[in-house]
Amino acid sequence: MSDAGFHITYLSSHCVLYFNYITFSLKNKSMIKPFLFILFAFLSSQTMYSQTFDDTSCWEYFKITADLKNNKPLDKKTWNTFLKNEAIQVYLNDQGVDSAYIENYRKSMEIVYMPKNSVALQERLKEPLKNWWIYIVNEYKVNEDQMKAYLTNIKKDPKHYFETCYQYTYQMLPKQNHKTVPEHKVTIIPIHNDAHIKNDWMIFTLIAAYFQDTNKMGAMGGHEFHHFLRPQLVFEVKDQDAVIINLLQKILNEGSADLTDKRYMDKDAVKLLPFQRETAAEFITDGAKVLKNIDSLLSVKPLDRSKLKMNKLINTWNTSGHVPGYYMSNIIEKGGYKKELIKHIEDPFKFIYLYDKASKKDNNAYVLSATTIELVRELDKKYRPKAKIEQYQ
Repeated sequence: MSDAGFHITYLSSHCVLYFNYITFSLKNKSMIKPFLFILFAFLSSQTMYSQTFDDTSCWEYFKITADLKNNKPLDKKTWNTFLKNEAIQVYLNDQGVDSAYIENYRKSMEIVYMPKNSVALQERLKEPLKNWWIYIVNEYKVNEDQMKAYLTNIKKDPKHYFETCYQYTYQMLPKQNHKTVPEHKVTIIPIHNDAHIKNDWMIFTLIAAYFQDTNKMGAMGGHEFHHFLRPQLVFEVKDQDAVIINLLQKILNEGSADLTDKRYMDKDAVKLLPFQRETAAEFITDGAKVLKNIDSLLSVKPLDRSKLKMNKLINTWNTSGHVPGYYMSNIIEKGGYKKELIKHIEDPFKFIYLYDKASKKDNNAYVLSATTIELVRELDKKYRPKAKIEQYQ
């Protein structure tokens, strides 16, 4: 019997039991409330663990690498057909890559996997930063067997995998938001080295998922699920304030989620690749500098808000909000305000106020200017009256 057939049979047998229980409950009114509670719990548990992930493209990739290992070149037609996978397309479009990048990646695959190119490969690996995609593809190659085992193990017990992810998510959410998002798709793709969310779709690259989960199973997934489950303060924003409000939302969004997983990405995390180990430390180091830059731009008088640009405010390579979000949430946590942050996890204004309080207790933290804090208070007063909290439904 197929997995799907087993799942249907499993549910059907339980439905028979519940149908009998319904008949009994309706005849006995005192049993209706207990019945509804049990039925809700049953349906919730079935929904939560119906969630799974798609790793189809990974196994297609391994077929390609098997040919390459036999010195069979990767022709453009085969490569382009492989890249038509919807999840890969969504991911690459988000990364903003062009045809030159696609072609360079194909050539990197041939250099890394084909034995006849082993000398050229070793030369390039001497300078990984200069030959970044050679380095990344080589990590896929040398860890291929372990990656296959990793994918197989998750498929054997997806319930445990998702349950573990959600436990990290819940660490940074109020109790009432400890829910699940079973209808959201999770896909693992075997190229590049990051993760991406689009609407109800989470896309992990295999190299990120494998190493992160080997280091701390479920932490990276917990971070991404946090983006789905975190309630948000929603309000209409006037054009002149849009960039500042977007900045505050970005900082809270990534800064709060980073408290679920970045603590495990330090110099002692030997199961991570070197560049992964350095991520959290870079966010902290760069965060102080970026926050100082933001403060200097927002405290200008008079401030022309319409001229503000996100890439000028977050003046670093990563403008998603990790920098300076993680730096600020780290200061908040060290200052003893983590519980209060969780209580107000939807509120970008509260995030700034908590950081302001925590930074003044830390001699090494950057303290925002009174002008910037006053600007945030002005925006808070302007938009909060009409704001609403959107919960995940």
